[in-house]
Amino acid sequence: MGEPESSGDADAARSPDARLLFWLKVPYAADVALVIIGVVLLTADNAIGWWVLVFAAVRAIIGTIALFWLYPRLPARRRS
Repeated sequence: MGEPESSGDADAARSPDARLLFWLKVPYAADVALVIIGVVLLTADNAIGWWVLVFAAVRAIIGTIALFWLYPRLPARRRS
């Protein structure tokens, strides 16, 4: 019987930079979910929705800083 291919083989072909970029982009999906939850709470007249929206905004800002400011500097630091 042949051995099934593990998903690790596909990951080995990707560069570390591609994997890092993927994990920097993934949290944006969570931010979208938080915005949806915040809007639902606001439409239900629940003031907690504002805090959820603020939290989602702060997460998105931090993620954007990491994606566009920190990520380009990491490969240069590894080469040094």
